[in-house]
Amino acid sequence: MESALDCRQGHVALRTGFARVARVLTRPRPLVTRFTRAHAWVLRASRGRIRRSTVLGAGQPVLSLTTTGSRSGRPRSTVVAYMARGEAYVVTAANLGSERDPAWLCNLMSDPRAEVVVDGRRRAVVARRATGDEAEHLWRLWVERLPAAETFREIAGREIPVVVLEPRARN
Repeated sequence: MESALDCRQGHVALRTGFARVARVLTRPRPLVTRFTRAHAWVLRASRGRIRRSTVLGAGQPVLSLTTTGSRSGRPRSTVVAYMARGEAYVVTAANLGSERDPAWLCNLMSDPRAEVVVDGRRRAVVARRATGDEAEHLWRLWVERLPAAETFREIAGREIPVVVLEPRARN
Protein backbone atom coordinates (compact mmCIF):
# COMPACT_ATOMS: atom_id res chain seq x y z
CA MET A 1 0.00 0.00 0.00
CA GLU A 2 1.34 3.42 -0.98
CA SER A 3 2.00 5.86 1.86
CA ALA A 4 0.81 9.48 1.75
CA LEU A 5 4.44 10.61 1.42
CA ASP A 6 5.00 8.35 -1.60
CA CYS A 7 1.81 9.70 -3.17
CA ARG A 8 2.90 13.32 -2.65
CA GLN A 9 6.32 12.55 -4.11
CA GLY A 10 4.61 11.07 -7.16
CA HIS A 11 2.56 14.25 -7.65
CA VAL A 12 5.67 16.41 -7.28
CA ALA A 13 7.53 14.21 -9.77
CA LEU A 14 4.61 14.52 -12.21
CA ARG A 15 4.51 18.33 -11.86
CA THR A 16 8.29 18.53 -12.21
CA GLY A 17 8.17 16.31 -15.29
CA PHE A 18 5.47 18.51 -16.85
CA ALA A 19 7.48 21.66 -16.10
CA ARG A 20 10.63 20.17 -17.63
CA VAL A 21 8.79 19.14 -20.79
CA ALA A 22 7.27 22.62 -21.07
CA ARG A 23 10.72 24.15 -20.63
CA VAL A 24 12.21 21.97 -23.38
CA LEU A 25 9.38 22.94 -25.70
CA THR A 26 10.23 26.63 -25.24
CA ARG A 27 13.82 26.16 -26.45
CA PRO A 28 13.20 26.78 -30.18
CA ARG A 29 12.61 30.48 -29.46
CA PRO A 30 11.68 31.67 -32.99
CA LEU A 31 8.99 29.00 -33.22
CA VAL A 32 7.65 29.74 -29.73
CA THR A 33 7.62 33.48 -30.44
CA ARG A 34 5.56 32.99 -33.60
CA PHE A 35 3.19 30.64 -31.79
CA THR A 36 2.57 33.01 -28.88
CA ARG A 37 2.02 35.97 -31.23
CA ALA A 38 -0.48 33.90 -33.22
CA HIS A 39 -2.14 32.84 -29.97
CA ALA A 40 -2.45 36.50 -28.92
CA TRP A 41 -3.98 37.35 -32.30
CA VAL A 42 -6.55 34.53 -31.95
CA LEU A 43 -7.43 35.71 -28.45
CA ARG A 44 -7.99 39.29 -29.65
CA ALA A 45 -9.86 38.18 -32.78
CA SER A 46 -12.24 36.01 -30.72
CA ARG A 47 -13.49 39.18 -28.98
CA GLY A 48 -13.64 37.45 -25.62
CA ARG A 49 -15.10 34.13 -26.72
CA ILE A 50 -11.79 32.46 -25.89
CA ARG A 51 -11.00 33.23 -22.27
CA ARG A 52 -8.84 30.34 -21.12
CA SER A 53 -5.81 28.62 -22.53
CA THR A 54 -5.10 24.97 -21.95
CA VAL A 55 -1.90 25.24 -23.97
CA LEU A 56 -0.18 28.27 -22.42
CA GLY A 57 -2.20 29.00 -19.29
CA ALA A 58 -2.85 25.52 -17.87
CA GLY A 59 -6.58 26.23 -18.10
CA GLN A 60 -6.22 29.59 -16.37
CA PRO A 61 -7.84 32.77 -17.69
CA VAL A 62 -5.54 34.46 -20.19
CA LEU A 63 -5.12 37.94 -21.58
CA SER A 64 -3.38 39.31 -24.61
CA LEU A 65 -0.58 41.64 -23.53
CA THR A 66 0.85 44.12 -26.03
CA THR A 67 4.08 45.86 -25.05
CA THR A 68 6.52 48.06 -26.92
CA GLY A 69 9.66 46.19 -27.92
CA SER A 70 12.60 47.51 -25.88
CA ARG A 71 14.98 47.33 -28.86
CA SER A 72 12.68 47.53 -31.88
CA GLY A 73 10.10 50.00 -30.57
CA ARG A 74 7.45 47.89 -32.33
CA PRO A 75 4.30 46.47 -30.70
CA ARG A 76 4.82 42.94 -29.35
CA SER A 77 1.90 40.75 -28.29
CA THR A 78 1.83 37.60 -26.22
CA VAL A 79 -0.65 35.63 -24.16
CA VAL A 80 -0.22 35.34 -20.40
CA ALA A 81 -2.31 33.81 -17.64
CA TYR A 82 -3.64 36.38 -15.22
CA MET A 83 -5.39 36.82 -11.91
CA ALA A 84 -7.77 39.76 -11.44
CA ARG A 85 -7.23 41.93 -8.34
CA GLY A 86 -9.83 44.67 -8.27
CA GLU A 87 -9.36 46.66 -11.48
CA ALA A 88 -5.78 45.41 -11.91
CA TYR A 89 -4.41 42.21 -13.40
CA VAL A 90 -1.60 40.18 -11.88
CA VAL A 91 0.72 38.17 -14.13
CA THR A 92 3.88 36.24 -13.41
CA ALA A 93 7.00 36.13 -15.56
CA ALA A 94 7.57 32.38 -15.13
CA ASN A 95 8.47 31.81 -18.78
CA LEU A 96 7.60 28.11 -18.29
CA GLY A 97 10.54 27.56 -15.98
CA SER A 98 13.18 29.09 -18.22
CA GLU A 99 16.26 30.50 -16.54
CA ARG A 100 15.58 33.81 -18.36
CA ASP A 101 12.82 36.33 -17.87
CA PRO A 102 10.37 36.51 -20.79
CA ALA A 103 10.92 39.25 -23.38
CA TRP A 104 7.62 40.90 -22.46
CA LEU A 105 8.96 41.60 -18.96
CA CYS A 106 12.08 43.27 -20.39
CA ASN A 107 9.79 45.33 -22.61
CA LEU A 108 7.65 46.41 -19.63
CA MET A 109 10.71 47.34 -17.58
CA SER A 110 11.83 49.55 -20.47
CA ASP A 111 8.36 51.08 -21.03
CA PRO A 112 5.69 50.16 -18.46
CA ARG A 113 2.82 51.35 -20.66
CA ALA A 114 1.00 48.47 -22.32
CA GLU A 115 -2.35 47.29 -23.55
CA VAL A 116 -4.30 44.20 -22.59
CA VAL A 117 -7.29 42.50 -24.12
CA VAL A 118 -9.43 40.73 -21.54
CA ASP A 119 -12.84 39.24 -22.30
CA GLY A 120 -12.76 40.99 -25.68
CA ARG A 121 -12.22 44.45 -24.15
CA ARG A 122 -9.05 46.43 -24.86
CA ARG A 123 -7.60 48.33 -21.89
CA ALA A 124 -4.59 50.60 -21.44
CA VAL A 125 -2.46 49.59 -18.45
CA VAL A 126 0.75 50.54 -16.72
CA ALA A 127 2.96 47.80 -15.29
CA ARG A 128 4.82 47.70 -12.03
CA ARG A 129 6.79 44.90 -10.47
CA ALA A 130 5.39 43.81 -7.12
CA THR A 131 7.99 43.77 -4.34
CA GLY A 132 8.33 42.68 -0.74
CA ASP A 133 5.23 41.52 1.13
CA GLU A 134 2.96 42.32 -1.80
CA ALA A 135 4.99 40.10 -4.15
CA GLU A 136 5.04 37.25 -1.62
CA HIS A 137 1.29 37.53 -1.02
CA LEU A 138 0.46 37.60 -4.74
CA TRP A 139 2.85 34.68 -5.40
CA ARG A 140 1.09 32.58 -2.73
CA LEU A 141 -2.30 33.36 -4.32
CA TRP A 142 -0.87 32.45 -7.74
CA VAL A 143 0.47 29.11 -6.51
CA GLU A 144 -2.91 28.31 -4.91
CA ARG A 145 -4.48 28.68 -8.37
CA LEU A 146 -1.66 27.01 -10.28
CA PRO A 147 0.46 24.72 -8.07
CA ALA A 148 2.85 23.93 -10.96
CA ALA A 149 4.09 27.54 -10.70
CA GLU A 150 6.20 26.61 -7.69
CA THR A 151 7.80 23.84 -9.72
CA PHE A 152 8.54 26.29 -12.54
CA ARG A 153 10.32 28.52 -10.00
CA GLU A 154 12.41 25.59 -8.74
CA ILE A 155 13.39 24.54 -12.26
CA ALA A 156 14.17 28.11 -13.33
CA GLY A 157 16.47 28.63 -10.36
CA ARG A 158 15.44 32.27 -10.17
CA GLU A 159 12.86 34.40 -8.43
CA ILE A 160 9.77 34.64 -10.64
CA PRO A 161 8.76 38.31 -10.99
CA VAL A 162 5.15 39.18 -10.17
CA VAL A 163 3.82 42.06 -12.25
CA VAL A 164 0.74 44.16 -11.55
CA LEU A 165 -0.96 45.71 -14.58
CA GLU A 166 -3.01 48.70 -13.41
CA PRO A 167 -5.50 50.67 -15.52
CA ARG A 168 -4.33 53.97 -16.95
CA ALA A 169 -6.00 56.79 -18.81
CA ARG A 170 -5.52 56.62 -22.57
CA ASN A 171 -3.49 59.43 -24.11
